Order: sequence, then structure tokens, then C-alpha cells
Amino acid sequence: MRKAVAMGLLAIFLTSLLGAGYGLAAESLPRNETLYTANSAPPTNANPFTGGSVLGMDGLVFEPLFMFNFMTGELKPWLAESGKWVSDTVFEVKLRSGLKWQDGKPLTAEDVKFSYEYYQKIGLRNWTKLGVKEIKAVDDRTVQFIFDGTPNYQLWQLQMFFGWGQGALIVPKHIFEKIDPQKIPKMTFTGDEMKYLVGSGAYKLKEIVGQEKAILERNDDWWGAKVFGKPGPKYIVQLYVTDNNQAANMFIKGDLDVGTYYIDIVSAKQKNPNLASWLDKYPYFPPVAPVLLYFNTKHAPLDNPKVRRAIAMAINPYQIVNQGPISDVPKQVPFGPGLLTKWGNKVGIDDLINQYGWKYGDIQDAIKLLDEAGIKDTNGDGIREYNGKPLKLKFVTCAGCNDWLQAGEIIANQLKALGIEVDIEKGDWTNFFVKSLQSGDFDLALHWSGTFQPSAYAVFNMLLSKNGGANYGKYENSNVDQILQEFGKTTDENKEAQYIKQLCQIWLQDVPAVPVYMATLFYEANTEYWTNWPNEKDPYGVPIFWTNYGTWGTALALLGVKPAKAPATETTTAPTTTTPSKSTTTTKPPASSSTSSSEKGGSLCGPAAIVGLAVVPLLLRRRR
Repeated sequence: MRKAVAMGLLAIFLTSLLGAGYGLAAESLPRNETLYTANSAPPTNANPFTGGSVLGMDGLVFEPLFMFNFMTGELKPWLAESGKWVSDTVFEVKLRSGLKWQDGKPLTAEDVKFSYEYYQKIGLRNWTKLGVKEIKAVDDRTVQFIFDGTPNYQLWQLQMFFGWGQGALIVPKHIFEKIDPQKIPKMTFTGDEMKYLVGSGAYKLKEIVGQEKAILERNDDWWGAKVFGKPGPKYIVQLYVTDNNQAANMFIKGDLDVGTYYIDIVSAKQKNPNLASWLDKYPYFPPVAPVLLYFNTKHAPLDNPKVRRAIAMAINPYQIVNQGPISDVPKQVPFGPGLLTKWGNKVGIDDLINQYGWKYGDIQDAIKLLDEAGIKDTNGDGIREYNGKPLKLKFVTCAGCNDWLQAGEIIANQLKALGIEVDIEKGDWTNFFVKSLQSGDFDLALHWSGTFQPSAYAVFNMLLSKNGGANYGKYENSNVDQILQEFGKTTDENKEAQYIKQLCQIWLQDVPAVPVYMATLFYEANTEYWTNWPNEKDPYGVPIFWTNYGTWGTALALLGVKPAKAPATETTTAPTTTTPSKSTTTTKPPASSSTSSSEKGGSLCGPAAIVGLAVVPLLLRRRR
């Protein structure tokens, strides 16, 4: 009797789970048609608006007007065919012909208008604050964003770079007009709510299997197949893999096709020669953005630019780079490779550095600067005094971030040679970021969110403006705010270069922060079943295989892979776990052109995970 009751309860339990949209048995998928990736968070939230934990909701299921390639800095027209300013106050988007939703209904300008207005009703965007007074569907393929007065063209252009705190995914009006926008933030779009996930993209969310995996299935009626080609994988499976060692073993066995994990790729390649990455030589991983040493400019004597410059000169970043998988010593300006490629020659960045920058590891000149600032070692104990007390600086960092800790220890030793004592304080992410960095309870800190940005304007606006989201050092300069204000009024490339040059000069002269090393993006790809992965020679996509960055290059990468020569009849049970052509976009006023078609227990704090906060549109933190 007990056994019968138990079996009955089990049957009810299984039925309820299956009815909620979860599969239980390990699915058997054709290995040569299935691409396996992984994430360090369970795929339990598929919310495309607020950012969930299911890969591909942004870019593969729901699509933006434009895709962005962070590695090349280009905007790629996607649902949009073009975007241009047709007057000083009207930005017009022309949609591609033949767009349709996964239920077969046409995608029109009314859907775009609805989507942008819906995001504001949810409370996720504020187009009104940007000066948008009306969004108008002119015809089925034309949408106009009408501004009240002269807009900030640079801020509006950032809305085309869909990402954290920017832009909008286009959703079907006929589906979401039935859902109260105030309910959206609390929805996970799993179980019964999966029925609302009707996108326009190349993939559909097929099922979520508990906390173990999410399965995307190719939409063979995708409108984009005629434009971009049919995607290779029939299925994309996102596994839940929390540990770097576990990920490494899965890559070696061929159970993972691509991921963003810190593994010993040299050792892994020796065991599985099918593994590849961005570079074909050390350090293999691609450089993406410089990690900055922040100064709290409100704390004396760091409020003195001479002192900040002296510290910058005393730092030898080559010692840091030699310690691990860090790509290179960065330029002294806060730009990643994409922005350096775009603006380096136009702005004359190398000439600016030669004229206004400093020499790393120049301890003798650093000593002279501190002496000139009146900060000297008066008692001969090796530590300089400031206002009669030993100069001791508080360096805060995240306890689980091995590269930041390692860099901090090296910097502390280098500054000791300058006569400055550095006390390193380690805390968990909340203590480090919220209680120390955001509140200003530090003297020195390492971070890089301000440099992982899509445009030069965005970088300097985040880092140097008074209210910048990554201005952790509380730097203030009225000249900077004035330049940024003027910068926002133009998209003329020559004027942009002039403003960038001025801002770079201020950065080099005032030294609000110091680039100390170029962070890498951990990226492993298995070529046994899938080839044509993006790399340095063919950067058509970006190897960011985290959730919520699909439109920054993940979708481009996954849509570009091609099947390798694998047995056509091979079918295997899914691995179990314990846990295109270039097209640029510019948004110019009418006179300008338009746009057309580690070891467990520790990890690195380079690009390893991203979290969106309401007060900081784009903040990068370590996913451990």
C-alpha cells in the first residue's frame, strides 16, 4: 500500500514538473547537431527584459535592431536595415523586409514602437530622460524616434549598442500587450510562462531541465537565414558547470564545445589537440580591456596629481603581466583593443602619451615628485611621512579574485620601494564592491568596468564625469564635464577625435587612475564537432559566453560556427554534470552619412561575469 501511494505521488510530482516545462530524463541529441556550452549559474530564469540566466534569450531568441561586435567596435544592422538622423531631432530606423515572429506573424514598426515604450513602462529604460518625446510607426518598416530639442547624440547612439542598461530587444506586441508591464520583473519565463517566449530569432527555448541545463532548438523558419545563412547547430545546450576544474575535464573529454572558464589551456590542449582559443599562441585568451588602479581623489595626499603620477611611475606592470594569463601591458589611456584600433591614429594617442604620460617603473623620477610634494622620509625608517604621520594607503580588493590579489601584492611591494606602505584589505564581493569601492572607503583599488565600454564617449563618461557610473575615485573636473557635454552634441568623426584627444590629455595629466594590465577574456572552443569559431584573424563574433551579452557578440559567434566532419549517424546522450559580413553603423545628424546594411577556491577577476545594477549601467564583477 505504501509503495503504491509513493508511486502515485511520484507520478503526480513528475507530471507537475513536466507540465511546468521541465524535462527530467537526460535527452538524447545528435552529437554532431548539438553545441554544448556552459555557465556557472543554473539556467532557471529566462527573462529577456531584466536579464536572466539562460544563454541566448538576447540575440538568439529575441533580437535587437543592431548587433554589436565588441572586439571590432562595429554595429551590425540586424532587424534594422539602417538607422540615420533625418533631422536634428528625428532618428529614423528602417526595418528589413520579410521580418517575422516565430509564430509566423509579421514583425513590423508597431512592434518596435511597442517594445521601446514597453521597456519604459516596465521601468527598465527612460527614453524621456534622453529627450525622446514620441516614438512613431510611420509605416510597417519605418520607426521614428522624435526628440524634444537637441539630443545627446552620443548617449542615443549607446542605445543602439544593446547591453546592460541600454537599448531594447524587440518583442511581439500581440503577445506582450496582454501582460501587465509591472509584472515583468518578477517573471522567470519558465514553466507556463515559457509560452510567452515567441521571439524573432534563430532559436527557440525548447526546455529547461531542472537546474542542470537549458536547451535551445533551431528555428528553421528564421527570417534571417536568407540574409545571414542558416545556423549550424540544431540544438544549443547550456549546462550548469560551476567549477573551473570540472570545465577543464569536460573540454578535454570533448563534452563541452565552447565556454568562458579559467583553465590551463596549454595543458588542456596537450590532452585534447582539438581545443582552440582566440590566439594560436600564449596567452591564447583575447585582450579586452585594461584593469585600472583607482585613486580615491578625495583622500589626501591622493588629491594631488603629483602624488598620483609618482605612484603611476613607480608601478612596473611588466612584473604583473609576467605572473599569469594576462595579455599585455596596456596603453596609459583607458581603452581596450577595439577603441585603440579605431582612434589610436586619428587621435595620435602614442604622441599624447609621449608628451603627457609617464614612464612605468621610473622609481627615481617618482621619488623626485614625492619630494617636490613635500612627502619625505624624515626619520629614515623607509616610509615617507605626510602631515607628520607615516604614509599608509588602504588597498581594497576581492578575496576571490586571484589576479587582482596578485597584482595588488606586486604593486604594494613596488610602492614600498617608493616609501609608501600599502595595507591590502580583502573582502567578499559585497564588502569589496558595495562597502568599499562604491562608498569610497579606500585609497587604492583595482577594477575595470569603466573600460569595458562600446565607445570612447562611454569610457570617459563612465570614468571621468562627476556622476559617472565607474568614477569610483570621485574625480571631478569641470573641464571634463564641459567637453563631454559638447562631445554629446556631435557624431562628426573629426570633432569626436578632437574631444577624445582633449580627454586623453586630461587623463594623462591628472592621472585619475592607472591602467596596470590588459585583462583577458577566457575562451575555449572545441573544434571536434564545430569549427569556424571567431578568433584574432576572423573576429566576426565575440567569445563572451555568459548570459545577457548575446547582442554584444555572443549571438554572432554562435550563429557563425559550422559543423565539422563528424559521423552523420552518431547519437550520444548529453553530457551529465554535477551541478558574417561587415557593416558599420553611425548615428549622425543630416549633414553626415547614415547607417546601412582557475583552481577551485580562487579565480581571476578579468572578464568572468557581469552584473547589471540600476545605478551603474555596466558593471563587471567576478563570477565565482
